[in-house]
Amino acid sequence: MNSSTFFRILRVHQPALKGFLKHSSNTASPVLTKRFTSIRPITKRLFSSNNLSDILDRELAEEKEKGSMLPDDLQELKETISKDWTIVNDNESGTVKLFRKDGPQKVAIAFHCQDTLNEEDFIDPDEEDEEETSPEVRFTLTVSKAGKTMVLSCVSLDANALIESVVITPDDGELVNDLGKVNDKLYQGPQFDELAENLQDAFTAFVQEECGITSDVAAFISMFADFKEQQEYIRWLQQVQSIL
Repeated sequence: MNSSTFFRILRVHQPALKGFLKHSSNTASPVLTKRFTSIRPITKRLFSSNNLSDILDRELAEEKEKGSMLPDDLQELKETISKDWTIVNDNESGTVKLFRKDGPQKVAIAFHCQDTLNEEDFIDPDEEDEEETSPEVRFTLTVSKAGKTMVLSCVSLDANALIESVVITPDDGELVNDLGKVNDKLYQGPQFDELAENLQDAFTAFVQEECGITSDVAAFISMFADFKEQQEYIRWLQQVQSIL
């Protein structure tokens, strides 16, 4: 068929073609019509700041009912260790520092209330103790003398201080505690649990006897971290609420 013949046929059947196209445009697929007309706009109430504010109000009220004062046992423990340590609670962060008042070395402790470990890492599955306990908290112990600092990464567990690593740095202990770590380029010390057993015991005795990390201090770290985390959560709720 040549082009002239094609256009003659098109002109002949043009009215019928127009009717077909008009009918097609008015009879859209019922499936497509149903699909598009069934869509509803997302209710804004679910995402409104007012709704979030209401929930924050309830959460804050529940948390404040638990009290903002130190529990009696923690208050007593704080008074006991305050005889030998100066406790600095940073209200603008989750960090707490302790500075030993006396001794031949400059000894300090720093920990963050959220630097906790999973209980499963330490709990013996054969022991069935349902009593709620304080979390296991990592803390940094720095011992500075003669321009050098020994940095011991420890964990408070059941009122004991467990050593994870020992690093020597030329940096001041306060700088290490502020940074939360030692220079990565330094030798990070040997794998502590692979040291000779008598050497591990000697380090543990040094921490307890020479640095003053008694069972009371270790218990305070765990208990106060738990308390501070609760207070920081309340402060976080208030800060979120202030932005709405």
